[in-house]
Amino acid sequence: MRVLFASSRLRVLLVLLLTLACHRTNIDRAQWRSMPQNEKTLYVRTLIGHEKAREAKGGNDRVFHQTADDYVKRIDEAYSRGDQRSVDAIFEEMGSPR
Repeated sequence: MRVLFASSRLRVLLVLLLTLACHRTNIDRAQWRSMPQNEKTLYVRTLIGHEKAREAKGGNDRVFHQTADDYVKRIDEAYSRGDQRSVDAIFEEMGSPR
């Protein structure tokens, strides 16, 4: 029974990741602040993955070397300072120029 439950949880996680990877949404300040920490980290991981894909195609002028947790912390700090931009807009500025 445990193996079946773990297997179904893995499938749900894979579907969620695939959905997030294929469907980018712009999360605003209110949505971000209401998200649990693990969902924030997952969302930032999708942003990092998107940037790495752009880099592989040669279309990215910024590099993202920090961990997802570091970016989540910095986005939380930006919103604590009153930033009103979307998560994507804040994240894009966090990359280091090449």
